[in-house]
Amino acid sequence: MTLTARVKERARELGFDLVGIAEAGPLPRDGARLAAWLAEDRHAGMAYMAQHKEKRADPRALLPGCKSVIALAASYWPGEEEAQGPADRARVALYARGRDYHKVLGDAARALATWIIEETGLPARACVDTLPVLERAWAETSGLGWIGKNANLLTRSHGSWLMLAEVLTAAELAPDPGPHADFCGSCTACLDACPTGALTEPGFLDANACISYWTIEHRGPIPEERRAGLADWIFGCDVCQEVCPWNASFAQPPATPRAFGARADLKGLDPIEVLAMDEATFRGRYSGTPLMRAKWEGMRRNACVVLGNTASPGDSRAREALGRASEDPDPVVRDHAVWALNRLENRPFPTLRDMRGT
Repeated sequence: MTLTARVKERARELGFDLVGIAEAGPLPRDGARLAAWLAEDRHAGMAYMAQHKEKRADPRALLPGCKSVIALAASYWPGEEEAQGPADRARVALYARGRDYHKVLGDAARALATWIIEETGLPARACVDTLPVLERAWAETSGLGWIGKNANLLTRSHGSWLMLAEVLTAAELAPDPGPHADFCGSCTACLDACPTGALTEPGFLDANACISYWTIEHRGPIPEERRAGLADWIFGCDVCQEVCPWNASFAQPPATPRAFGARADLKGLDPIEVLAMDEATFRGRYSGTPLMRAKWEGMRRNACVVLGNTASPGDSRAREALGRASEDPDPVVRDHAVWALNRLENRPFPTLRDMRGT
């Protein structure tokens, strides 16, 4: 068995569903797309995206002597029944309903890198969304899939419910045919369904309008004009994946069970309960999950927005929770609680949930 075949076999043993290999080198097309995206300020407040632009375009800057990029993908699709969250809870993006993927896939990718070092004596380095690497571009270049109109990696075998990782190595591996062809065709389902118009054109997402950006990455107050668009999403958003025909037809659970540890309590959250948590309770319950990215302050802010968008005017429980939050020591929580109370005062029926038919 060749080294390339052994690498792929080992990656699958470690729980990756898809493995592709590309020759290391610059990605001029994708580097130019990144530069245009940054120049148009589509990264919103994520200043780190503008850092290390040169390194993002060429993995040899991250690993001197790098010859190959091993692109890895792991499915997190739990099945249709498990994916459905309760209608009376705030929605949580599917990837965040268990252990943090940085830890789970990071352990597996580092194990693969260590194995390559031991087998070849050559350096290798694992990446799981923590280094300036164009992950989707390398997955496309290695033939795993293509960057769809929803800006996610799409594959014909698993749809887009995938987490990505890479291993950079100085070992010279046989590259797979790539880049992968684009199979979105004339479909515009994701562009049409994006609730805030964040997909401004095929493959380009404007973070300034993205629900995931505002509920996860952004710190501080959410602009008032953005709050209603969050609807009942308390952490992230899956709309552009939920409507994708490739997911409807081809999404499948992982071949090898992994330690994502999907939790029933993360299928949906009670925003009133979240709002009432002190920091110790929040950390005790959600430590080790992606929710920690938004922090205690951000999740309470988001809970206020969800209540402002979805609670019925006569919901005394929501009013009481927001009333307490309107006197919170945190000025951001206070601001969003007052906004939500004002929304309840002025909202006619039906509520957002009535309009969703839930």
